[in-house]
This record gives sequence, structure tokens and C-alpha cells, in this order.
Amino acid sequence: CYIQNCPRGGKRSYPDTEVRQCIPCGPGNRGNCFGPNICCGEDLGCYIGTPETLRCVEENYLPSPCEAGGKPCGAGGRCAAPGVCCNDQSCTMDSSCLDEDSERQRVSPDQNMTQMNGSASDLLLRLMHMANRQQQQTKHY
Repeated sequence: CYIQNCPRGGKRSYPDTEVRQCIPCGPGNRGNCFGPNICCGEDLGCYIGTPETLRCVEENYLPSPCEAGGKPCGAGGRCAAPGVCCNDQSCTMDSSCLDEDSERQRVSPDQNMTQMNGSASDLLLRLMHMANRQQQQTKHY
């Protein structure tokens, strides 16, 4: 189970169980599941509701708690990719996840084809917010 959606008692209901890394996902299993529909990796970015996330549903059926990502961020989330904070339901842009002193080596701009200028980043952020709002509206009738 994801730490955020474990059974009653949450992660404390598993006193003898260490929290493990959530199952790998995405191309070459280079990412980790953050929720049933979210797969992120430092050099992948995040996949939300795509075929790369299908494997993440399996985590709901595993009894021991898992936690993905780096340092805590946002509202109960963890840094999932450079500049992205995810919980088990959604992802948001978060500058606290752009820590230059990260333990992992950053991908150089020459190798990373996903580098965006400010306007592209703003557009992506707006699209993520619209998708999140639409997803919430379909869940709550």
C-alpha cells in the first residue's frame, strides 16, 4: 500500500515492517510508483494515467507500506522529479524539489530533452492544474 492510503492505523499499523521503496515502473523500470496512476523518476519526469503507470495499481494490493521519492514537499507529497512534487493522487510543480545539493547527480541540459523555457513551464503547470480540476470534478458528482 502507499503510505497515504494504507489501512486504518496507517504505517503505524505495521510496527515491525520497514517502509520499503514503492515498486518500479516506467521505461526500463527507471521510475517508482507514487500512486495507482503516477510513475515518476528523476531522469524520466512523471507519467500520469499512461500505460507506464499500469503496474502501479499492483501496489494497492501489497500489504506492507511503501514510500517513493525524495524529501517531503507540498501537502503530504514527496519530490518525484526535478521541480515536481507528487502524493498518491496528483503532482504539482514545486521549486523546493529543485534542490541543487541533491544527493543524485542531475542530468545535464545537453542530455535532458525536457528542459523548458519559462512560458513552456507555465503552460505545463496550467495544464496540470486543469487536468487535476477535471479529475476532481469527475470524482465528486
